[in-house]
Amino acid sequence: MLSAHTGENRVLIPELRREPKPAAGCVRVTFSGRAFATSWSVVAYVTSEAQQSQIQAQIIALLERIDAEMSPYRADSDLTRFNQAPAGAYVPLPLMLSQVIRQGLNIAHLTDGAYDPTLLEAVELWGFGARAVPEGVPQASEVSALKKRQDWRKINWQAQGLIKPEGVCLDLCGIAKGYAVDAVTQMLKTTSGVEAALIEIGGELKGFGVRDDGLPFWVEIEQAREKTVVALCDLAVATSGETVRSFVYDGMVLSHTIDAETAAPTVSGVISVSVFDAVCWRADALATALMVMGPDKGIEFAAKYEVPCLMRLRDGSERLSPALEIWL
Repeated sequence: MLSAHTGENRVLIPELRREPKPAAGCVRVTFSGRAFATSWSVVAYVTSEAQQSQIQAQIIALLERIDAEMSPYRADSDLTRFNQAPAGAYVPLPLMLSQVIRQGLNIAHLTDGAYDPTLLEAVELWGFGARAVPEGVPQASEVSALKKRQDWRKINWQAQGLIKPEGVCLDLCGIAKGYAVDAVTQMLKTTSGVEAALIEIGGELKGFGVRDDGLPFWVEIEQAREKTVVALCDLAVATSGETVRSFVYDGMVLSHTIDAETAAPTVSGVISVSVFDAVCWRADALATALMVMGPDKGIEFAAKYEVPCLMRLRDGSERLSPALEIWL
C-alpha cells in the first residue's frame, strides 16, 4: 500500500494546521511484526539508532496488550470474557477496552447502526470469523434469529464495566486496528528522540511529522481507479472493503462487512471506502459504516459531517466526498 510520490499521480494534500519541522539529522529506522492476525510496520525518524531495540519492544508490548484486551478470537482476552459471560452479569473491563467500546457505540449512534459493534455472531455465521463453517450460506432462519438478538442499543454501561445483554456478543475488529494505530502513534510522539513516523497496521495508517528531506509520508490509496497518493501528516487513513476478505456464492461477491439490518454481507454496490481523519479509530469505523450505507446515502452522510472519503463502486466508478474534493 505504501508508495513513493513519483510520476503522474492524483495527489491529495490536506490543509495543515501548522508547518511541520523536518526531521533533519535523524536516522531512518523501520520496525515490523505480526499482531491482530495481520502485519504491522513503522517507519520512524529518530535522533539515535541506539533507540531501535527499546522502541520495538515498546511497540510489541503495546500491541500485545491491546490484543489481549480486544481480540474476539483469543480465549483469554477481556472481550471474550465479556462475550462468554451469562446474560445480566456485570463484567468489569480494562481502560482501553472500555474506551474502544464507548467510541464504537458513539459511531453506531452517529451512523444509526451502519457501524454496529455487536455483530460477532453474524461475522462467524457467514464464515468470516475464527470458527470453521459449512460451505455455502447460512439458512434464512439462522440469519433471522440473529437479527433479533444483535443490537448495539442493548449495551448497558455501569461504572468501569458493562452489563452483558442476552444474546449480544461484541466484535471490535472494525475499530480496534485504528485504535492501535492511534495508540502506537501517541506512544511514539511521547518517546524522546522520535521526530516523525508512519504507522501501519493491517492497511490502516497514520503519519506524524515529516521526513528528513522535509517531505511528508506519501501513501498510495488501495484500489483507486487511478493512482492516488495522499500526504499523511498528522492524518490517518483507513480502508474497508471486500478485496481482502470475501467469497463468491451463486455469482455474488459476499463481503466480510456485515449489514446489521440484514445480518448478512452488505450488498451496497461499494467495493471499498477509504476515510481520512485526524484519528484512525474514527476513520476505521466510519469506513465500515460508509460501506454499509452505499454510495448515495454514504456521500450524503460524508457531506453532512465533512468526512473526507473515497468510494470505489462495483460499476468501476468512484465517488469523492466534498471534503475530499477540496484536497485535489
